[in-house]
Amino acid sequence: MSTPIQHPQTDVVVLGLGHMGGPIAAELTKAGYNVVGIEKGPFWDFRTDWRQDNKDDEWGIAVERKFDHPLYISTFTIRNNMNQFALPVRRYTKNIQYHALGHGVGGVGVHYGGGLGRFSPWSYQPVTMTKAKYGDAGYNTILSNVKGGTPDIEDWPVTYDDMVPYYNQWEQAIGVVGTNQCPFIPNAKFPMPPHPSTPYAEIFKTAVESLGYTPFPSVSALISGAYTNQYGVSRNSCVYCGWCGGLCNYPCEVGAKTSSHVSTIPYALTTAAGKGNFDMRLNSYVFRINTDSSGKATGVEYYDSAGQVHAQPAKVVFNGIWGFNLIRLMLLSGIGNPYDPVKHTGSLGRGLTEGYYPSTSSASVQLSVGANAYCSGNAAGGGYNIMDLNEVNPKYNHSSDLSFMGGVSLGFGSYIGSGPNTFTTQLPSRTNFGSTWKASLKDSKIPAKITATLSGTGPNLPLLEHYADLDPNYTDIYGDPGARITIDWDANTYRVSNYLINGSTLITDILAKMGDPTTIKKNTVQELSSHVDWWGHHMRGGARTGANKNTSVFNKYMQCWTAENVFAAGEICDTFGDNLTAGTHVAGPMAYLAAEGIKMYLASPGPLVS
Repeated sequence: MSTPIQHPQTDVVVLGLGHMGGPIAAELTKAGYNVVGIEKGPFWDFRTDWRQDNKDDEWGIAVERKFDHPLYISTFTIRNNMNQFALPVRRYTKNIQYHALGHGVGGVGVHYGGGLGRFSPWSYQPVTMTKAKYGDAGYNTILSNVKGGTPDIEDWPVTYDDMVPYYNQWEQAIGVVGTNQCPFIPNAKFPMPPHPSTPYAEIFKTAVESLGYTPFPSVSALISGAYTNQYGVSRNSCVYCGWCGGLCNYPCEVGAKTSSHVSTIPYALTTAAGKGNFDMRLNSYVFRINTDSSGKATGVEYYDSAGQVHAQPAKVVFNGIWGFNLIRLMLLSGIGNPYDPVKHTGSLGRGLTEGYYPSTSSASVQLSVGANAYCSGNAAGGGYNIMDLNEVNPKYNHSSDLSFMGGVSLGFGSYIGSGPNTFTTQLPSRTNFGSTWKASLKDSKIPAKITATLSGTGPNLPLLEHYADLDPNYTDIYGDPGARITIDWDANTYRVSNYLINGSTLITDILAKMGDPTTIKKNTVQELSSHVDWWGHHMRGGARTGANKNTSVFNKYMQCWTAENVFAAGEICDTFGDNLTAGTHVAGPMAYLAAEGIKMYLASPGPLVS
């Protein structure tokens, strides 16, 4: 290793400039602090980098992943239990892995689907509110029925009401699209109107309203009109090009798809004189958070694009890199108490869950309307959702079946646009090629009739057997151990859908109102019939925020229990990861909470929670 290039101390160093790092950079420079942002990829300018000749490149984007993290630099390994040998991920092979590891300012947000939605009050207090509904005995019955491992469930150290101000800040910053979420999630008034609904979404809306449910327009991160946020950053509206939906591989050439590169980082780069300064270090790979003898962070070290080592001292380190890479960096740096999966002690790596779910039971019905994928927008817009079939609704009660906890955010009707899919989901075959294949590809974009399929999976529960640590066999390109995840599905994810589909008529009642009841078909999937053999970008837990320093890594201000000047945010910090939303909408406000904590710390250094 070369002698590090020394830089002057800064107030705050921000690691990763995606959805988490952007708000920190904006808020801290606005408050007058000097901030250095370190990002392992480039800065993508939609006006030049995502012109149509570069952006509409299905092979380069969907197959070669030219806007994603190069796995040869670093990867990770995966296994289902601690007795297996973890195997490394060497290439992006699953459709859902398209943007699991972001690369560049904006992170995965430069080409995600943009589906959003707040967590509910139950999501933040699953233990307390489940006991309130079913009693202590009922809750214990649920825990005794958990299959797949030993439950390790905790309430967040904050409530939904505590988080409302931070939700409002983040939603204003990125221009969240919708009306309000639903009566069960109060004080959610989004700054942008919803996208136009589809005809089949209206069928769903009419059906659920007739059953007494409360539908609301799908919440989205692709702005529905011209918008200027609280930082004075102006944006362009979605043009409904049809490339955003489905696999969500594609960035936006007009800047309507929201992440930090078009919402918060532009403000940090142009902060008015007299405020703080923001220095952005691109194509830089952080490999250590340095600490002193007391355990406090003194700064970070990183490699630049030429492989030279740089040392950046800082008063505060904000760790905003993605998922288990956040955990890995802390483990490599000796910060936090590593989780021991045998003794069940320690917290760093503990509580890991998947934000995605296996295929579960579903039911479908044929509709009398078609769709058009050529001129539509993002994967989240145009549809409706209901939260009525969820624990947060007092009327949703499954006392007759206490084998699971949780419910669903049931949605239908979003735009079906997804780009051509020529090289991804609709490949030619021996019997389907040439003019026949081309015709089928065309017809798939303008179906005369569509099928409405409804399903729902319960939350993936944190279990003592699932965790993240350092792999003893595989390293990154620089020789440091890679991350290893030990995870599998638990039965809870299956049981919610089986209850909704087979244990009740809640789903089929809706379908019967949408189409011909005689055409309803059920697809029953047995619990634990598959294993996790891939990773999703919405990994949760593993670096939990909590009230108990023995089982969590960060306190309620996102301040590390063991290193008082290290802060973090992200889905990986979720105490409990509900399945109501993809998760980005929950992590964004966490960054604003962390920004408040950092300001408090810089004003008066020390632990913010005793």
